[in-house]
Amino acid sequence: MSFIIVLVFLSDKLTVTFGLGLYGFGLIGTISGVYLVVSGLIAVPIGHLCDKYGRRLFTILGSLLGAIALFSLVGLDALNGLLEFAIGIGAALTMLGVGHGTYTASTLAYTGDMAATDELGKPYGLVEGAEFAAFAFGPAIGGVVAFAFGRIPTFLVSGSLLLVASLISFFFMPEVRNSPPIRAVASDLANGRDKSVSHSASWGDFALSLKDSVVGVTVLTTFVSSLSFTAFFFYVPLYAYTLRGSIPVFAFLYPTFASLMAGTGVVSMVPLGHLEDATKRRMPVLVTGLMAGAASLGFVFFSPSLASLVVASIVFGISLAMVRVSQLVILAERTKLESRAAVMGTNHAVEHVAYGTGAIVGGVFVALFGLANTFRNLALLLLLAGVGFLVFALRKKLE
Repeated sequence: MSFIIVLVFLSDKLTVTFGLGLYGFGLIGTISGVYLVVSGLIAVPIGHLCDKYGRRLFTILGSLLGAIALFSLVGLDALNGLLEFAIGIGAALTMLGVGHGTYTASTLAYTGDMAATDELGKPYGLVEGAEFAAFAFGPAIGGVVAFAFGRIPTFLVSGSLLLVASLISFFFMPEVRNSPPIRAVASDLANGRDKSVSHSASWGDFALSLKDSVVGVTVLTTFVSSLSFTAFFFYVPLYAYTLRGSIPVFAFLYPTFASLMAGTGVVSMVPLGHLEDATKRRMPVLVTGLMAGAASLGFVFFSPSLASLVVASIVFGISLAMVRVSQLVILAERTKLESRAAVMGTNHAVEHVAYGTGAIVGGVFVALFGLANTFRNLALLLLLAGVGFLVFALRKKLE
């Protein structure tokens, strides 16, 4: 809800208040890039600590760090020196990134801990649905709040929501550590018996998990799918806007394609999770989603029209849900309790590296070769990657 507003806040402060002009946008890119990288990479060691000391503590800690970072922006707005402001905003967004990476690794692992072994699809569908609801509606809600009340109240509201999240975690997130099979955990919790035995996790558990070729390939599919998501979410609306001369309706509809894509993903997550629980088919769903996403991305740039962009947005949203739910279910099923959070943290780190790579490299290639040529070729590469993962799945006889 706040990140887009933070970027606008940065833009005003750096380009107007401090008079940096275009150089201000260079700083904005650097500072926001630090946020993306930190929030991804921090999830790896934090995930290991979650495995060692439990999930609940780090969910609370991550939420509190995020809240403090957002509240600190209120004070930063009063700073008049460029150096002090740059250091302060860098520190605040770094703290926000650490908080985000912390509660992401812990909550994804906790979901796998608590769910029954044969019913992981629906819980992860719900978790991913919540994440993509934020992508779909968060910026719009933040924009409305900022327009109606100003930027500072937006930061206060967002920080308060994270405080509420930490309280919910404290009161309603019982710790489950070093437990017997997951069904027994659920039964024990239902009978009021909370497991609190110390973890025995080590970095060796984490390394052993990543030696599983299926886990490694699944993490690699996260990079590919996140790259395609970045391409669609940022550049398809931009491409639609460039077509407003030939398709006038795009002049005001161009932002809706990203929201339609993310919104379709939201409503698809839980039903697809239920389907995976019923069929026990993980990798086929994942690979189909990758290939459908690549095809829909290419379709946009081969045959642009209002109808094609609407259809492509819907298909891409469904394909994204197929990939994301399948990835998390596979990782949860193929990792032990002692290493699950570290692996989920690694998956999150790879996701954010792909976001950053997609944004930076995509911008360079678009500048050199144009939108249509860049993404036609990208769609072809993503389709070939999907074929490669299909071959891997068939050779491993994966379900």
